[in-house]
Amino acid sequence: METTEYGHLIVDGFGVSLRKRRGRILVVGKGEKKEFPIKGIKEIVIMGKAAISSELLKALAQSGTDLLITTPTGRPIARLMPAKAGGTARNRYEQYKSLEDGRGIEIARAVIAGKIRNQASNLSYYSKSRRMNEKLSSELYDAAQQLKKETEELQEEDFQNIDDARKRIMARESRCSNLYWEKISLIMEEWKFERREKRTDLEGKELDPVNTCLNVCYNLLSAQIWKNVLRFGLDPFLGYLHVERPGRTSLVYDLMEPFRPMVDRFVFSYLKGMSPSLFSESMKGATIASLRRRFFSDFMGWRLDYKGRKLGMETIMFLYIRDIISFLREGRQPSIPYIPW
Repeated sequence: METTEYGHLIVDGFGVSLRKRRGRILVVGKGEKKEFPIKGIKEIVIMGKAAISSELLKALAQSGTDLLITTPTGRPIARLMPAKAGGTARNRYEQYKSLEDGRGIEIARAVIAGKIRNQASNLSYYSKSRRMNEKLSSELYDAAQQLKKETEELQEEDFQNIDDARKRIMARESRCSNLYWEKISLIMEEWKFERREKRTDLEGKELDPVNTCLNVCYNLLSAQIWKNVLRFGLDPFLGYLHVERPGRTSLVYDLMEPFRPMVDRFVFSYLKGMSPSLFSESMKGATIASLRRRFFSDFMGWRLDYKGRKLGMETIMFLYIRDIISFLREGRQPSIPYIPW
């Protein structure tokens, strides 16, 4: 159990209990006790097995402190939802209505254009850092230019309705992602990374370390977007790109798209200089635990230029969803986070 600079309390042990003690969070586990002031904690993330008292749940709801429960691989399971949740009914009304007019199409276009642009930025970044290998650098650069062209074409494309937009935008996204991951495999070859794979196993074999780390961090990313979607009162199950399915937070998957390439760069940086032996059966658990902690301390603390200001990722995600709301309610074009190369 530990806290990050930005107020995340990570609980990833077993047999841990959390309860309230005079305005503080008392965490007991493995022969140790720690206390944290509730006001100093923005979010509690429980990844292991823990018990939490009803009095602490009430205190967290009243203080607005987020509580997230995930699997050990970071997949979101549940979140504390206070009775006095954020947002307004109008936000959700405008979300539903936007599926029937052009606003839904523009959000779908914006998030995928942002994703492809950030994928191009990654390839440009790795092209620049590999200038000693002229052939590889040139190949990465050319692919980045091709992705930039795809973004420009997407911005000019006309769609008949949301169904037409969904089909054609996702087809373009799939084409761009295939090119992107094909080139990423060239720079992650030492990790035996061949292609992007979402499944937990492949043909009965364990996933390679790159896909394992990406899956964990994408899970954690989805939880952070989900948190902000709920803060603004949006329906997480009604998306613009991802088709609605029972239990699927389609809007969350839509809005996290521009951040995926940012997670990619974080994961590649995390793996740099590491040994594949750290993903052996005996050491894999500790390595993934380290990755989860680094996600909250390093990735969520990553500072980028956003709307003319240098801001941390936590703040950027909040403002990004707020911009989506402003577009739905006032027609202001949303700003998509961008990583420079």
